[in-house]
Amino acid sequence: MHFLIGVLIFTFVAIAVYSILSSYTSFAETVIVLLALALALLAEYTYMKIRANG
Repeated sequence: MHFLIGVLIFTFVAIAVYSILSSYTSFAETVIVLLALALALLAEYTYMKIRANG
């Protein structure tokens, strides 16, 4: 169950960040994708740390 929640968090954050960055910035597509993936990984890491401590 936690794996599914983690995948959903990663997917949601990646899509949201990609949508926001592609709408409001003029970065290259590769940069936008890399930033979206990096922030999604950070969100996933934060979720795992909170789950491990709780």
